[in-house]
Amino acid sequence: MRRSSTLVSRWTARTLLAALMLPTLMAAQSVAQPVAASASGQLTTTKSRTIGLLAAVGDEFQYVRLKQSVGSNLDPYTRSTISVPDQGLNKMVLRGLDRAVAAQYPDAEIVMMTLAPDSPMTEILPHERETHTMSRVKALLQTYPGRERWDEVMVVTPKWLRTDREGMGTKLSGIGLYVQPLGANREVVVGADGVMDDEIRDIGQNKRDRSNTYVAPFFYIQMTVLDAKTLEVLRTEARYDFRKLINSDSTALDVAKSITPERLSIEIEKFVESAARRLVVDKEGSVDIGPVKKMPAPVQK
Repeated sequence: MRRSSTLVSRWTARTLLAALMLPTLMAAQSVAQPVAASASGQLTTTKSRTIGLLAAVGDEFQYVRLKQSVGSNLDPYTRSTISVPDQGLNKMVLRGLDRAVAAQYPDAEIVMMTLAPDSPMTEILPHERETHTMSRVKALLQTYPGRERWDEVMVVTPKWLRTDREGMGTKLSGIGLYVQPLGANREVVVGADGVMDDEIRDIGQNKRDRSNTYVAPFFYIQMTVLDAKTLEVLRTEARYDFRKLINSDSTALDVAKSITPERLSIEIEKFVESAARRLVVDKEGSVDIGPVKKMPAPVQK
């Protein structure tokens, strides 16, 4: 994989860059400026409990598109990486985390941080990126001023998945966009919640539909909760979230061109924020922040 958009059509690259720049510009207005790895943290008003939120998803937005049928030994996807400036991806994640933690734990004091990217992640093997990023996270926190007063730190890093998942492409990681431009005769799988795995959100008609072609922002990350004082890992959770989209109002033959850059910007931003928020509020596999409650011993019969 190369750190460029040369594998993507000019229209697609321009669309993605325009879409990604809007959330970046909006971030400065909707989030108190998070700190880079070399700066001190910003705190909210003084409260009883302190929770650190550290976004370390990097600046690489992954673009993956399914190609026409190719040989069995060739990668069936077009892949490219677009660099998002000003830590735009980290800021989107922080907004979702901040809102969720503030809503569920209103008495908490929140420290918001971002980890500035270093060398291009494309120079590091995918399965080694998690370890590399977490080592930088712990190096940052080791000398972070005031950390001894905190209780826990929630760290969000990219998570690489080699296999495909419910109609998404293979080898996805972090935050990106998957394009399924070709109809595929896949078996429809209905989950325990009664939702079909190929259920699509039609932004044109504002309803749910079914389609074999779609664009899908994805959020493949790992949440790691650290003890703020010792930096020991308390718990981890891997998430592979995505949102499949179509626009039935569009006449474009290519599904990737059916959504305008402005609308794609809104959809990506809303999706990333909601996916980050679910890290805190989801009941199943949720990250519970707060003191451990001791349950009374069972009554002996």
